[in-house]
This record gives sequence, structure tokens and C-alpha cells, in this order.
Amino acid sequence: MNGGYGQFCAVARALDVLGERWTLLIARELLLGARTFTDIRRGLPRIPRATLAARLRGLCSAGVIEATDGEYRLSEAGAALAPVMRELARWATDTGSAALSDSDLDTAALTWDMQRRVNTAALPERTVVLAIEFADRTPMDRHFWLHLARTGVNLCREDTGAPVDIWLTTPTEPATRWWLGELSWAQLVRRPGVHVHGNRALMRQIPGWFLRYVFTPQALR
Repeated sequence: MNGGYGQFCAVARALDVLGERWTLLIARELLLGARTFTDIRRGLPRIPRATLAARLRGLCSAGVIEATDGEYRLSEAGAALAPVMRELARWATDTGSAALSDSDLDTAALTWDMQRRVNTAALPERTVVLAIEFADRTPMDRHFWLHLARTGVNLCREDTGAPVDIWLTTPTEPATRWWLGELSWAQLVRRPGVHVHGNRALMRQIPGWFLRYVFTPQALR
């Protein structure tokens, strides 16, 4: 491959295919269920459109993903990356060499992951609306609405006018640490600046609604 490392080492040859910026994260999105260009971008809100298009072409050429009728799926070789990603997550979690920093806090990516990691079977029979305000963000990245139903989950960036059942106001950092599995829900709501109000019966059910981040420390054990 032109521009590769030029080494026989299997690690070097793997990085020739997977080592460019964003490449493994695109594979991660596909592993988590993304199928379209738009879905991948919602999971990676900071990736430029041109870069995503280029990386998808490269992964298709390498046989890591397959494209059919505007949808992308991992090939058998691509699906085999799942344990690789799990071990990368374990390394970051166990060694502290990739500690969470302010630059890692992205409310769009966080809420998109929340909407796809919902235990729909645990939801009430009717649709529930959870409004989230990230108090430390700019207006563009501050407000999100999750419409939670057993038949599906929708994430909205604008208020649709549907009655809100629960309001959660929180700084971004503790909400992210809760999602990562570093805080329990009870610990989150005790953090400074975190406020939850609304339907009390539904508020008690919230911890059971979300499966949380796929690579929580508990999941990596």
C-alpha cells in the first residue's frame, strides 16, 4: 500500500489499513449498529464529511466494510475487530494512559450513544420524554430531548412540543462519567450542578432504562 509503513510486521500491516485518524471509530460505529453515512456522522459529529467519505472508500477497498444501496456493513474481517476494540477500551480504562479530558466531552456524541443504548423492554407502556440540559455548554450543544418508547427511541435537538416527563440539568463531565460507568445514577444526581425533576415515579425508573456505554469497566471485566 502506498504510504504504508513498509514493514513485514503484522501490526504495521494492520495499521496500514486501520491507522488513519477516524478509521477505527468508523468501524466502531458500524459495530454498534450504524448503517448509513448520516448515522455514522451522528456518532462521530466532529468528523468532516469529506474525511468520512474517504475513509469509507478506503475501508471498502480493504475489504473491511461492504457498501450496498447506500448502506454500510462490516465484512467478516471487519466484524473481527470487535475484540480488538474491546482490548483498546480495556487498556484505556485500566492504565489511565488515555484519561478523560475536557476536549473529550461532546454532548452530541454522548446523547447519540444514549439513544442507541436504551433497554426498551424496561420502558413504560407509553412514550416518555426526557429533556436534557447540559448547563455548561453553548446554546447549540446544550439542549436535547429523548423520546423513549418500547417501539423505538428518537433523539431531538429541538423541542417538538411534546410534554416533558423528566428534566435533567447537568454539567457535561459528570453526565459523561455516569455514562462511562464511573458513576452510578445515585452518585450523578448528588454531583454539584445536577438537578432532576418531573414525574417522581418515572424518575425512580431511569437507571433501568439505559444500558450505558458498551465498554463500561463492569462490561470489560
